[in-house]
Amino acid sequence: MRSKWKRLLLTTMAVGMASSVTAYAANVSMNLFYNGKNHVYNAKEITIEIDGKEMTPKDMPAVAIDGRTMLPMRQIAQELGCEVTWNEAAQQVYVVNDDYTLVFEINKATGYKNGKTFTMDVPPMIVNDRTMLPVRALATALDLDISWDDPSRTVSIETKKAATTKPSTNTTTPSTTNYVTLNKVGVPASATAGQTFTIQANGAIPSYKETIVADNKIVLDFYGTKSGLASKITATNSSIVSAVRTAQHTAEDGTVYTRVVLDLTAKKQYEVTQSADKTKVYVTFDKVTVEDISTKHNDNTDKDVIEIEGDGALGANVFTLANPNRIVVDIPNAISELDSTLNVKNLDFVTAGRTGMFNETTLRIVFEVGDLTEYSYTTDSDSMTLQIYRSTMKNMTYDASKDVLYLQKEDAIKTGSVKFNDHYLDGYFEVVLPGDYEDVYGYGTYDIGDDVIESIQVSTSGGKTTLRFNQNRISCYSIKDDGDRYIIYVKNPQNVYDKVLLLDAGHGGSDPGASGNGIIEKEMNLTIMQKVANELSGSGIKVYVTRDGDVYPSNNSRAQIANQIADAMVSIHMNSGSATANGTEVLYKVHSNDTGSGLTSQILAELIQESIIEATGNNNRGIKHRTDLLILNGTTVPAVIVETVFISNPGDALKISQGAYQDTVAEAIADAIEEAFRYDLR
Repeated sequence: MRSKWKRLLLTTMAVGMASSVTAYAANVSMNLFYNGKNHVYNAKEITIEIDGKEMTPKDMPAVAIDGRTMLPMRQIAQELGCEVTWNEAAQQVYVVNDDYTLVFEINKATGYKNGKTFTMDVPPMIVNDRTMLPVRALATALDLDISWDDPSRTVSIETKKAATTKPSTNTTTPSTTNYVTLNKVGVPASATAGQTFTIQANGAIPSYKETIVADNKIVLDFYGTKSGLASKITATNSSIVSAVRTAQHTAEDGTVYTRVVLDLTAKKQYEVTQSADKTKVYVTFDKVTVEDISTKHNDNTDKDVIEIEGDGALGANVFTLANPNRIVVDIPNAISELDSTLNVKNLDFVTAGRTGMFNETTLRIVFEVGDLTEYSYTTDSDSMTLQIYRSTMKNMTYDASKDVLYLQKEDAIKTGSVKFNDHYLDGYFEVVLPGDYEDVYGYGTYDIGDDVIESIQVSTSGGKTTLRFNQNRISCYSIKDDGDRYIIYVKNPQNVYDKVLLLDAGHGGSDPGASGNGIIEKEMNLTIMQKVANELSGSGIKVYVTRDGDVYPSNNSRAQIANQIADAMVSIHMNSGSATANGTEVLYKVHSNDTGSGLTSQILAELIQESIIEATGNNNRGIKHRTDLLILNGTTVPAVIVETVFISNPGDALKISQGAYQDTVAEAIADAIEEAFRYDLR
């Protein structure tokens, strides 16, 4: 798959440095990058307990910075039952539950709790490309009990006791019984139509109040109302509002109210009004007139500085495009008073500038720039400042039309000693150079943003420079010495391997699947899938898996991965039904491209079904054509779902619980896959 565009610019946020983590018993040793510097970290492990249960770090351990325990924002907040959102432009983190809206800003010690300020000893910060929060500040802001045990280095958070002191959400008796129901949210007719949102009730709304003021959301509480609305509306027909969220609450005095939250893409001017009969409340976003652009180069900071001014909040979206390389500022719901061509003679990094209406209501401002240019921007009530400056990276160029990274040969690299670390399940691939090349290639995040590579992070630690390719598609990598440069090739696995299989363990994470007779489907699916993968080792088939632990990739993403890189997909499942239902069946769907003598889903299903029945003697339920399953509907390559046994049947469940039987089933599936891959594949 090739991208139409390539992006050769660096984004503004957090130079994320890849780091190796080594844990020996109760010790954590790693490199931390924050505040623009590398910091060597070596300390005893910190344990986090929530209601007595130890929290397992997912991708970043707890670390102590300036005497305070810091944890990845998203994980700790979600573990505490909160929703987390990130406003990149404002560098703000929003942590929301039924009772509180907390606002944290990167590198600022002042936070906001339901609109009121509180102070932290250590501010949130970006560490190793992760947003890290001081865990004590978060727990305290959520009114949770928190304690520290120094000998064991354990942070204990108690949520159950604290819950009794928080405002009730569903148990008190309402003080008012004459409720109206919010029953409709009206959205704009289109992104280019007037941007008015209507919250409607089946009677007069007693009162409403804008309770939380934030740049990236509007929060309205409707008192004396019950909710008849969907909890989340994403079809907003708006470039300003990304979603509308609703929930019903009960205040301490028993008053029932409905909270309506409009999530904004950026800060924007708006007005809230009510209809004469009080049955409707309107949120109207006024058009902003963009009046002026001024440009200058700041010699002290060596940055191009561009000021864009309007008569209200611009709500700009800033991104990059390529061919030629350019920074784009889109301002929605706007009127332009700007000249179509901008004077950029006094700028060092911008080579040309122009403006124009991208559509009826969106103003687009384009700045053409050179390779490896970074940008950052800030916003005010009626303006924004865009700064463009030289990258911290150098001597490299990514060509998205060819999917290659060129490294200039400033110093010799022993290409045979380059290490390749594939972390495709975590979304990245590392190319580790055998030496310290920071002086040659710099450091930072190289934003690509195409269908294959999202970005490339360059970092140096332990005397080795690592190029981490953050992937939008699983890829294979190789390096070549081309005389005056090194070329790193990024290839689709299908261009490297003759046979590529995607193995899927159905369900996972929050989706346990079926259960019965002591067996949980998601766990058994993973066990069988891993055994199939082991059986195929050395077969000449390159096997990728959708998960290797208790996580939940969406069914859509599983199908998309298969379409992107694989010749076929096999998804392992367990069946469930009545206690008497038993046996094996394989599900498939005929695809429109099932033609010729090549492998099809039906052939794959027949081969697997026959192989399992022959190996196990299971009840043969045959193959079944299904048109109602997302994985089968979403794939364009041959794909099947194997229902190995019925875990609702005591006999089947007993068999599949035994290791020897699992091995037999896995071997039978692997044998069938090898046979299927003798057909024409592409």
